[in-house]
Amino acid sequence: MKFVEIQDLELINSALEFDTPDCKVVGGCDLYTTKAAGGDKKLYKSIDKQLNSMYQENLMLSSSLSPPSFSPPTERGMLSKSSENTLSSSLLAGSSLGSSPFGPLDQVSSRRTFAYLIAVLNASHPDHDFSSLRPVDFKRERSANQVVNAFNNTLFGVGMPVPPRLWEIVDSHIDLKDCVIYSHTPSPSFLADEPGTIWSMMWFFFNKRRKRVAYLFLKGIRHSYHLQSSRRNSRHEDGNISDEMEDYESEDEVVGDLEMEE
Repeated sequence: MKFVEIQDLELINSALEFDTPDCKVVGGCDLYTTKAAGGDKKLYKSIDKQLNSMYQENLMLSSSLSPPSFSPPTERGMLSKSSENTLSSSLLAGSSLGSSPFGPLDQVSSRRTFAYLIAVLNASHPDHDFSSLRPVDFKRERSANQVVNAFNNTLFGVGMPVPPRLWEIVDSHIDLKDCVIYSHTPSPSFLADEPGTIWSMMWFFFNKRRKRVAYLFLKGIRHSYHLQSSRRNSRHEDGNISDEMEDYESEDEVVGDLEMEE
C-alpha cells in the first residue's frame, strides 16, 4: 500500500490528539492507495496461499460429512447427527470461509480486499505483524452513517467535540457513499504490546473505484506513558512505506491469485 500524505488530513490528525482527565486520546485518518509497495507482493501471495489452503480444507470437510439418512432416525441418532452438524458448522465458521465479511473467499476480489486491510495495518503499525489475522477478525459495517455516529459518539464520550469539517474532509478524499466499510477490534495481545493503551478502535473505508483505503482510528493511552509524536514520520522511515517503492508491475498483474493494483 502507498501512503498518501495530504495536508488537510494531517490537520484533522492533529486535532484528534488530545488529553482527557482519564487518558490521552490519539486518533487520525491515514489514506492509502492500493498500489503495491515494499513487501506487499510477498504478503499478498502468502495470504492468498493461506486462504486457498483453508478453502480446500473446508471442501474436504464438507465432502466427508455423511449423506442424510432416509430411514426414521432414533433419538440417539438425532442427537449424534445434531452434534456432528454443530461441529461442522463451527469448523467452517472458525476457518472464516463459511461466512466472510469480505464475501466468498473462493473469489479473488474478496481475498484481495482482505489483503489490502492487512497491508494497511502492517504499514500503519510497523512494529506489529498482522498477517495472522483472519477474515472473521473484521466486521463489515452496515452503513457510513452508522460508523460516523459511532466515531462521533466515542469523541463525545471522552468529552471532545468532533473536529470541524472532519467528515467533509474525509469524504472529499474517499467518497463515503461509494465505500465498503470494515472495522476491527484489536485483540488483548495487541493492546498488551502497545504500552499504556487502554482501548483501540479501527475502521477501514475501501473505495474500489478510486483504489483507495482510508484508515480511521482512535485509541486511549494512560497518561503515565509517553507517546512518540512522530508515528507517521516513522512509517516513512520504515522499509514498508517509501516513496521510492513505486515502480512495480503493470496494472492487474497477478501474484498468486491476487491481482495487484498499479
